[in-house]
Formats: sequence, C-alpha cells, structure tokens
Amino acid sequence: MIKNYLKLTFRSLWKIKGYSAINILGLTVGLTSFLMILLYLNYELNYDRWDPELEKVYRVSLRDAENDISPNTQAPLATLLRENGSQIESSTKISTDATFEIPLSVGEKTFSQSGTISADSLFFSVFPYKIVAGDALNPLLKPNAMVISESMANKLFGNENPIGKSIKTFNSFDFEVTAIMENPEGPTHLNIEIVYRSPFEKQNYHWENWSFHTYVKTKNILAGNDLETAIDRIYYTERLMKETGKTYDQYIKSANRTSLFVDAVHDIHNFPKHGTSNIGTISILLVLAILLLFTGAINFSNLSIASSLRRAKEVGIKKVLGSSRANLFWQFMVEIALQCTIALFLSFLLLSVAIPYFNQEFGVSLNLFGIGSSWSIIAQIAGCLVTVTLLSGLYPAVFLSRYNTTKVLKGDYSTGKQGLALRNGLIVVQFVVATFFIISIVVVNRQLTYMQQSDKGFSSEQVLRVQALMMKNREENFEQVKTELLRIPGVESVAKTTKVPGDVLSDTSTMNFKHAGASYRLGSVKVSQDYFKTLNIDLVDGRSFNDSHADQHTRSAIINEAAAQKLGLKHAGGAYISYPDCDSVPIEVVGIVKNFNVLGFEQEIQPTVFTIGNDACVFQSGGAILVKLSGSDSHKTVAGIEKLWKDIEPGLGIRHSFLDENFQQLFASHLRLKRIVTFFGFTAIAMAIIGLFALTAFLIGRRTKEISIRKILGADLSDLGMLLGKDFLRLVALAVLIAIPLGWWATNAWLQGFAYKISLSVWQFVLSAAVLLIVAACTICIHIVKASRSNISDNLRNE
Repeated sequence: MIKNYLKLTFRSLWKIKGYSAINILGLTVGLTSFLMILLYLNYELNYDRWDPELEKVYRVSLRDAENDISPNTQAPLATLLRENGSQIESSTKISTDATFEIPLSVGEKTFSQSGTISADSLFFSVFPYKIVAGDALNPLLKPNAMVISESMANKLFGNENPIGKSIKTFNSFDFEVTAIMENPEGPTHLNIEIVYRSPFEKQNYHWENWSFHTYVKTKNILAGNDLETAIDRIYYTERLMKETGKTYDQYIKSANRTSLFVDAVHDIHNFPKHGTSNIGTISILLVLAILLLFTGAINFSNLSIASSLRRAKEVGIKKVLGSSRANLFWQFMVEIALQCTIALFLSFLLLSVAIPYFNQEFGVSLNLFGIGSSWSIIAQIAGCLVTVTLLSGLYPAVFLSRYNTTKVLKGDYSTGKQGLALRNGLIVVQFVVATFFIISIVVVNRQLTYMQQSDKGFSSEQVLRVQALMMKNREENFEQVKTELLRIPGVESVAKTTKVPGDVLSDTSTMNFKHAGASYRLGSVKVSQDYFKTLNIDLVDGRSFNDSHADQHTRSAIINEAAAQKLGLKHAGGAYISYPDCDSVPIEVVGIVKNFNVLGFEQEIQPTVFTIGNDACVFQSGGAILVKLSGSDSHKTVAGIEKLWKDIEPGLGIRHSFLDENFQQLFASHLRLKRIVTFFGFTAIAMAIIGLFALTAFLIGRRTKEISIRKILGADLSDLGMLLGKDFLRLVALAVLIAIPLGWWATNAWLQGFAYKISLSVWQFVLSAAVLLIVAACTICIHIVKASRSNISDNLRNE
C-alpha cells in the first residue's frame, strides 16, 4: 500500500511540476529560517551546561542601600563565604574582564590574547575544567602558575610539551605553565583560554578592592533563594552588624539595605537577575521564525487546495472504483508528507550554506547536530516535520477526500461555504503576518536611522582611542606621553578618560556625592584638561578646565546637564560637591557641559561629574587615551603614533580604534535584527502573495463559465474587476485592520528598550497598509485580466 502511495505521489508531483516546486520551495524557506533560529536557541540555552557540576556553581553580586547593583565584589568576599558557609564547598575570585587583550610573549614571539583572567588557587575547585596534562590536583598552587587551554598550547608552543615552560605577560611577569585544560564542549559565559595567579594578589587582598567577580560552589544543588539567604546573613554578620547594631532579622526589614544575591552560572548569559541579556532578541527571532514557518505551511495548504481543482475528477473516478475516504485521505497525506520531507532535506542544504554566515554575524559556532545533545536536536526536527506536515496537509487531505462523486464527474467542484470560509481565513492569517512584518521593517529601520543620525553630543570623527596598558602612562607620565603625541604631524589634541564613549563594556557605577547636605547618586569620570576640546563637547555654563592647581588636583569639577538638573544647579560657580566619606575636600562645580551620549541609546544619559587627578579620596584609573587627528592623511598620522608607541610601551604592542567605529558597534545587535526582520519580512510577503495568487486562480477558475456568460451579457473588464476583486481585497483589508493594532503593540514594546526612541505615527501604519493593498491588487488583477481574455466558446463548450 505504501509503495503504491509513493508511486502515485511522484506521478502526481511530476504532472504539476510548477505548483509542486513553488509548494516545496516556499516551505523550504520557512523551514530553513525556523531551523536556523531553533539551532540558535538551543545554542543559547546550552550556556554553561557542559558539565553537571556547574549546576552547583553561582556568581555572587551585591545590591547596595541605593538599590544599585555591583557585579564586582571585594577581594576577600570569596574567602569569607567559604569559611563561614556550611553549604559552600569552595569559592574563588577572578578578574572581571576576559575580553580584554593582554600582551603575551614566548621566546621571540609576541601575541595579544583575549580570554585571559587572573584567579586564586581554588579556581579549578569551582569550575570543572578538565586538566588533560600537568598538575591535575591543584594547578594554580604556585604563585606564578599559569594554566592554558589546548588551543592556546598549540598556538604558543606548537607540537612541543608546554608544561614547565615560561610565558611572559606585559613584557614584565614570567609565569610557569603548570597544566593544560580542555576547551569546554559547549558555550560558556567566561570564554577563557588562560588562567594565572596575579603577581599583585597579596597587595590587592583588602576590602576596599572591588575588582573581582566572586563565584561559589555548593556541596549540593540548592535553590538560589536559600543560598542567597545564607550568604547574605554571613555578609551582614561579619561585615555590617557592628556598624548598624541591628540583628539580621531586624536589618532585612529595612527599606534601604545592602545585600548579596546570586545567579546560577547557567543563567548568567540568558536570565541574569540584573544586566543585559540576549534572550529578548532570541525570543523575537523565534517568534518571527514561527510566524514565517506558519505562513509557509498556510501557503502550502492554499496551493494544495488550488491545485486540487485538476484532481477532482481523479478523486471521483477513484471513489467510483471503490476507494474509501480514508484511503484517499492517507494517499494525499503521504503526498504532502513526502513534499514536506523533501522541503526538510532541501532546508538542510540551505542551512549548510547559511550557518557559516550566521555564525559570523552573531559570533557563535552553530552546527546542525553539534549543539548539546544530537538526539535532542533530531527529536526537535522530527517534531517540527510532523507539525508542519499536519499544518500543511491536514485540511487539503480532508478537502480532497470529501469531493462528491456525482458532482465532480459533472464538473461541479463546489464544497460549500464552510470550506470557502476556512480558505479565506487562511489567506487573512497570511496577510496579517505579512502586514506585521512590513510594520516591523518600517519601525526598526526608522529607529536605527534615528540612532545613527542623532546628535550624540560629541564629535567622534577622526578621534583615535589608544589603549595604554601601563598605568604610569595614564597617570604620572600622561603629560609626557601627551607632549610626544602632539609632536606627530596630524595630531590636533590629546586627552584621557576613564569612561570612553562607544566602549561596549563601560563603567556605569555611581557614587553618593554630597551637595548642600544631601546625597546624590552621580557617575564619576576622570579626564584630562583637553577632554572636552578633543571631543568637541559644548560648554553650557561656566568655564572649562585650565592649568590651575585647583583644576589639576581634584578641587574643581565640571558636570553635565543631567547632573546639574539632579543637583538643582542652574549656573556653575559657587556650588560645591564632595566624594563619599570625604566631606573635608570640597570640589567646586566650575562648569556645565551639554549632555553627550557615551552608552548608546538604550540607557539614559547618566548624571556625571568630571574631575582631573586622584587627589580627593577616590582613586580611578583605566579607560584610554584619545587622540584627535586633523588633515586628510590620517594613515600617516596613525603610523607615526604606532611607531612612537613602541618606545612608550616597548614589547606590548598598540591597541587602537576610531571612536566612530566603536560607537557603531553599539548598534551591531540591532543591525543584525534589522537584517533578519527584513529577510523574514520579504519572505513572508512573497509567501502571502503566492498564496493569494493560488487562491485567486482557484476561485476564479471555478467561475470561468459565470465570467463567460457575464461577458456575453455585456460585462467589461472593470465590471469583472469589481465582481472578482472586491472579495479578495476585503480579505486583505481585514488582515490589515487586524495587523495594525498587533504591529503597534509589538513595535511599541520593542521601543521600550530604548531610552531615546522615535514616536510611533499613523503614517507608518498607513504606508504599510497601502503597500500591501497595492501589491495584493496587482496580484489579483493578473488573474482578472487573464480570465477576461479567455475564450468564451472553450469555457462554455461542455454546457
């Protein structure tokens, strides 16, 4: 029976090659898009699940009395929790930024390598990296120990055994390779290649040092709330109780209090309790992919129904010869399942082409059967195939098997109004999806155009960001570095800042500045005298920094408009602020500058205090040196800077980039979303038009005799257009009316993620509706014109 069904299926597909090709290709595109996003979702949800022991690992963060979140924690916190927590098996502290590139040298070879962190000796008792060579018990026991990954061992030493060999960092510190760790099989939020013991570990071990991330590993799998309560009690009892004089139970009832909280390590990437997450974008992509797949299935169903007109007599004859409705149903379901299977295999071919491009765009490493469990992926794909087959084929199979034998053999293929209503419903759903995509394309494009063209408040053109790895070049030697840079032809000005506009990882922490007896949460940024000149930031009131002792030694400050508004200052001069716990060192606000955007458009501009030097109780360093270039030959100027930097930081290399390029990187995820929405949108529109084309052909094909009779009675093209087109345009108009509020709600929800955004306007939705109605009208007109030009005698010959 199955063999017979397959023969009939291939024969039927070959007879209507055009319809079959359109059917299969449309479904292939929908399946490919859906499977791509399905693979991406599996990849994202597989973060930090490469070992069962990770179920017991948590990252500890701190929420202060002002409800500000600090993922950075104090150096001794890991030890405090380990020694006092009965549920904690081990703990470790690590440096905070694994993406930062540090200079490495092995012999004469020098590298700049990201994925490098410093950690204490208990790192490998918390994170279950497999040691494949060297000391597997405690590879970080030695104070100069370094553990490298297999890929890094191959990169640095080739086929040589690296155990016991030396690697130098920052051209200053020698480390001994004590072990090689295996790269995790799944994605991880750390992405580390090298772990080493910091040479400054002892000096930095104090409660004022907030430069670490703290991780704990529990003895058993615990609920996050239980662990939070336990470590929060420890932290309060050991650190805060003496200051407050309250019991823990009394303290937790306070409105403003400091507390610890934890994130399970496998939730950090997608479901953190604080901070950004990629899961929102993934969810949007998944919904869009499901809509596209659903549109493809509906399109498949409509095309199958449209092509059934040619097979009506076949069904009638088979029923006369004894075929039951069940036999016919399963024959047609086999046909549709085979087409869906062909579409699935074609989608695998398209995936093999698309995955490398997708990996490059999103910075991931997808492959078809390599994310997590292969059996899980296979089960998901099988479930997808079954679902698509049912969505695509159930109604067409029922529709075909229900043809009335007597009617179809007489040439009447009517199935009643109920079938027509369902088919109309399917075409409405298709155009709802298509309209939704058009609205999304318009809004996303407008928001991105707004972001790219809006005034950032500063000029990033021709400003070079130079990373000074050695602190002395950012602090005590900065003026000397600045003088040498200004000697290079084409260098207009030089400045430094601890918070660089356009940096993806930027310090957003705030401090409790004091002003007029009250406390205000403001950001603190250390700059140099020419910072505002270098970035061409406008002064609103007061003066800029100068060479005075007060300015150069943190006795003067410039604030932005947001800070002035928060402090209630309308003018600069005569107003004083002070750093936390440093009331004896007043700092005069000498200037107010225009607000400028350093963090992109998702976050509001932070009220900020700008000062020079570290002479007022709080030490801040880091960031970068900014070099403003002039003239047309910037390549020559950059080459001069690179040559000079070899003398400033010998053996370390230079890391530089232009600010405008860095700022553009803040839009990278939104640009990817724009491209994907545009691709999905045009695909959905094409499918909807094909579906409308098929349904129009089907319904007009059923009315050829009626059209011929009306032509004999004097109907012209306009009359036929009104008669045949109005019903279809009503369907499209209904779809538009349904899609507009959905599109308004969805795009408005997406825009809520931006602090600075466009306003939704009626014309965006009117434009989307007009585009779709015009395209639909043109599609319908093709069939109306074709029907009006058909031969009347041929159409009425059988009457």
